[in-house]
Amino acid sequence: MAETPRNRRLSVAMVSASFHPYIGGAEKQALELAAALQAGGARVTVLTRRLRGLPAEETVRGVRVVRLRCLGQKGFLNALSFGLSLFLHLLNQSAFYDAFHAHLAGSPALAAVLAGRFLNKPVWVKLGGGRGVGELSGSAKTVPGRLKLRLLACLKPRFIAVSPDLVEEAAAYLGRRVGVQVVPNGVDTARYRPVAAARKAELRRNLGWPAEGLGFVYTGRIAPEKRLPYFLEAWADALKKFSGSRAFIAFVGDGIEAARLKDIAAYERMQDRVFLAPSADDVAPFYGAADIFVLPSISEGLSNALLEAMSCGLAILASRAGGTPEAVAEGHNGLLFAPENTEEIQAQIRKFLDHPELAARLGRESREVALEKYSLAEVAKRYEALYAER
Repeated sequence: MAETPRNRRLSVAMVSASFHPYIGGAEKQALELAAALQAGGARVTVLTRRLRGLPAEETVRGVRVVRLRCLGQKGFLNALSFGLSLFLHLLNQSAFYDAFHAHLAGSPALAAVLAGRFLNKPVWVKLGGGRGVGELSGSAKTVPGRLKLRLLACLKPRFIAVSPDLVEEAAAYLGRRVGVQVVPNGVDTARYRPVAAARKAELRRNLGWPAEGLGFVYTGRIAPEKRLPYFLEAWADALKKFSGSRAFIAFVGDGIEAARLKDIAAYERMQDRVFLAPSADDVAPFYGAADIFVLPSISEGLSNALLEAMSCGLAILASRAGGTPEAVAEGHNGLLFAPENTEEIQAQIRKFLDHPELAARLGRESREVALEKYSLAEVAKRYEALYAER
């Protein structure tokens, strides 16, 4: 049946400079949200750059992906040509889209905002990164970046932040008059879910992890702002006081600090307790094999990995940074610490080691929080309501 104005589905153009199969935190959340919106009845088209070896159009998890022409693979000319292609596409296909949603406040967001102004369509720009290390603070350090921020402040699209912490940063860089709506990231609670004890044991065998003992795990980029070597040193020192503990820790991901983690494990003679694995498309097995998720970042937005771990029923051990304290309540579904307070980090680790049953209790609460506050289906409904605003 042909769609009429009364039965026409909401149609959203999602804009992302990069997309599947190149997946970072922003791209992963864009894909998850697009798939959830599509499953809920909306029609989503992802508009991204056409990079070498990728088709001009394809369907990913039920979502239409259109890759627009651009010059080169990166750099200023690439960004400029993609922005122009994007602007022209949105003008030519204006009747097809009801709203534009740009993931990250980069140059593609400017093209979407300009098109939205010209066509009188709502445009939402989702801010990325953590306070002090994200795109806003990074843009403020360069002349082109500052110009972009001024243009966005003047054009006044509607902004989305994943935590109140980022709202304050947006006000500092974009002005107090710019409106920012807080909408958290979401997690697929059906895909990321707790596993039974037998399945946990099987996963540990498959991964080569110890069969017994508390399993700590981190998944994500092995980047400086994550403070992973610093945390590992504190973890190793805390463990020395528990000679009978069989606890172990695993880091899953890639990054420039992976070598430092290996060096620390060797120096502490803990190669049998410290495990490193490269990034994986499916991280659910790593959560299933662990008990406690660690996130020692000095700055965060709202970590996808944190929400995945909560949905999988893991207790949380994390720094009080960005949106993490919004998702993790002390003693309820996790334990928190100041990012650079070694004594507090070790004290929280010792609580888990002193009371091994604590991880299971906090993990059950984590699952409940994920279901109640961060279900991707519910987050998608909030976005649909935003897109409908004029």
